[in-house]
Amino acid sequence: MSTIVGGIGIAHTPSMGYQYDKGMAQGFDPAWQPWYDGTRPVKKWLTELAPTRAVIVYNDHMNYFDLATYPTFAMGMAAHFPQADEGYGLRPFPGLDGDPELAWPVARALVAAGFDLTFCQELELDHGVYSWLPYLFDAPWPVAVLPIAVNMLMHPIPTPQRLHALGAALREAIRADGRDERVLVIGTGGMSHQIHGTRFGTTNEKWDRYFLDKIEKDLDELLAIPSHEIMRIAGTDTIELTMWYTMRAALGASAKKVYSFYTAPAVTGCGVIALAEPDR
Repeated sequence: MSTIVGGIGIAHTPSMGYQYDKGMAQGFDPAWQPWYDGTRPVKKWLTELAPTRAVIVYNDHMNYFDLATYPTFAMGMAAHFPQADEGYGLRPFPGLDGDPELAWPVARALVAAGFDLTFCQELELDHGVYSWLPYLFDAPWPVAVLPIAVNMLMHPIPTPQRLHALGAALREAIRADGRDERVLVIGTGGMSHQIHGTRFGTTNEKWDRYFLDKIEKDLDELLAIPSHEIMRIAGTDTIELTMWYTMRAALGASAKKVYSFYTAPAVTGCGVIALAEPDR
């Protein structure tokens, strides 16, 4: 069986990717330097952890799916996932390799657990993955990935409890996959933000720090907060944070925080937490 060796919850935002490319070429903007510096310990930890596969729970921003057909849960089954062009041209990074021999047993186990998945033989990955990816890994990317896209745009969206259940089922699926991989589970979604409407630009640092503090050991407290309340407190698009619940539920109860960091450079709170399994 494969082993889940750890998990990461990390924010994503288009500007995070733009600022990385700009910073590598010209030096980082002072507002974004703390985010770059704050992710260095996670990158170092990942080098030491040496995962061979990464399950990435993210949401597509209508760069592959659109509102004509937007699945609740979609899994990438391909051997390779290109980068999506979001309208500004491709960034200077390669696509990500997949692993169908891992994807199929996990898919079968999740369906058996009651999850109706859309299976994608082709899938392009947008800033939900690529905005934070080069902060944590060097290209060519050292891990093959299993992407799981979650509907965070077209309501009704999955409840926090459903996303938690997905993580619990994912844990069992990976542990029974018949492989021998070291699996990292990543949940990514923007922290406090709202990018439309009269509350455009809403952020809530107090909420973001509370969330980072609670997700390690007090997940039940977070799960008790309804989706509409998260959106009221911290901005409509903050609901993406519930995808972090899938990551946390895929880890054991004794998983321990090794590092967390938070800053708010612009429009969206940017935070990261790394959790290690004790028997990794």
